[in-house]
Amino acid sequence: MVLSRKRAGLLPLQDELRALHIAAQIGEKTELIDCCEVLDVVALLDVLVSPQHDLSLARALRSPLFGWPDASLVRLALLQRELKVPWFELLQKVELLEPDMKGLEATFKRWKDWLDELPPHDALQRIYDDGDVLARFAAAAPVAQRSAVLANLRALLGVALALDGGRYVTPYGFVRALKSGGTQAPAAVSTDAVRLLTIHGAKGLEADAVLLLDTDTAPRNADSMSVLIDWPGEATEPRKFVFLVSENRPSACAEEALASELAAREREELNALYVALTRARHTLVISSIEPHRATARSWWQRLQGLLPPLEPNLGHVISLRETAGQFSMDSRVFHLPELPTLPESMALKPAGQARTDEDGPGARIGKAMHRLLEWGGATSVQHAAAVAREFHLSPAQAAQAAALAQRIQAGEGAWAWRQDALSWQGNEVDLVYQGQPLRLDRLVQRKDAGFAGQWWVLDYKSAMAPQQQATLREQLQAYRAAVQVIYPEATVKAAFLTGQGTLVELD
Repeated sequence: MVLSRKRAGLLPLQDELRALHIAAQIGEKTELIDCCEVLDVVALLDVLVSPQHDLSLARALRSPLFGWPDASLVRLALLQRELKVPWFELLQKVELLEPDMKGLEATFKRWKDWLDELPPHDALQRIYDDGDVLARFAAAAPVAQRSAVLANLRALLGVALALDGGRYVTPYGFVRALKSGGTQAPAAVSTDAVRLLTIHGAKGLEADAVLLLDTDTAPRNADSMSVLIDWPGEATEPRKFVFLVSENRPSACAEEALASELAAREREELNALYVALTRARHTLVISSIEPHRATARSWWQRLQGLLPPLEPNLGHVISLRETAGQFSMDSRVFHLPELPTLPESMALKPAGQARTDEDGPGARIGKAMHRLLEWGGATSVQHAAAVAREFHLSPAQAAQAAALAQRIQAGEGAWAWRQDALSWQGNEVDLVYQGQPLRLDRLVQRKDAGFAGQWWVLDYKSAMAPQQQATLREQLQAYRAAVQVIYPEATVKAAFLTGQGTLVELD
């Protein structure tokens, strides 16, 4: 997630990310008319309604609708300069055009006739079908943007049908209504795209990594020609209503109200900073450029004075191949060390008070180990990255979880994954026993010699000796009893599989 104070700061970043083939989406409401593909279709309708609009025709020709290169547009412009007639009329004069510019006269005539004779929705639907519009735009759009492009084009049809009942609006009125704005593009959310949001729009959302832009901005200029209202919430009417020529030169009667207003603005600045800082689950990156005038109270200055700088430490590169034995990491990649303890001045809770709503590192590593075993003991780079994201682990912690999973699957309980030893197997098996929901890590039925027909309840534990903890033994006994109720005639055994590769059978 990338956050900015203003939406305008996100648009250049979106273009740069797309140039690098990184999927990126502006995650807030967008006007339908601001979408490029909609502008292309509106340009086509504009020139069909008003054939003298050369600029609209140029956009339509350059769009995926026709795919003209710039060289063809230049040749058409030079021909128009020579003959002094609109571009649309030139396209009808086939004898004057070069071979690669011919063939559009019949298409434009057919589409213009539909738009003149039919309601805008019906005409636009025919143009979509006749020109294979959706397929053309889908082929031209990057994969990450394709679904959003198609959704916007279909939304354009919906607007044509909704405007004045779809029957009473004229083509000219339809184009004017689109250009006037007010119609929102459908929301298209991709979990694989970088979300670009204003801080206000990010309220209630979170991401593993958050980049906060432009944190060293200068304070806003003093307002001029403004209105100042002193109206407490509990009052039935304003106490004061003042026209201010400039906030730098308030009248004596407005000084107190202005001071209260400025204090409220600063409080809102801190509220926005709090929202921005609390969007990140794992990594927060704070970015800034040098402001044109220095300020001592920007977000950058506030944070810079409270936390020491962190320098990249190339000596702390994590080699997952050495740790887990299965996958490796590019040696050019480094990971910053863990953040230092938050200063007491910034703490939201009293110093030393532990948070009870989050798992500790050991519990999260154990959950990641369970997830990898649920996936069949997968330990590829992709699986390690997936559990690191899901359970908020560092690369070293993800590697530790992978190593535990590997030792369990390759240790004394390795038979529990051998196809020749099993007649049935299941991961994360849900049962209800004595009114309580249970979830078994792994349940298998053996078919190998000496054990045929036996059911085994297997419980993964990262601890070295789980059998010594009474709570864990009682839990596993309940699992075994639940399976025994289902198969009363069968032999049901239960065992812990530990992160050291041992199998500890329950008595």
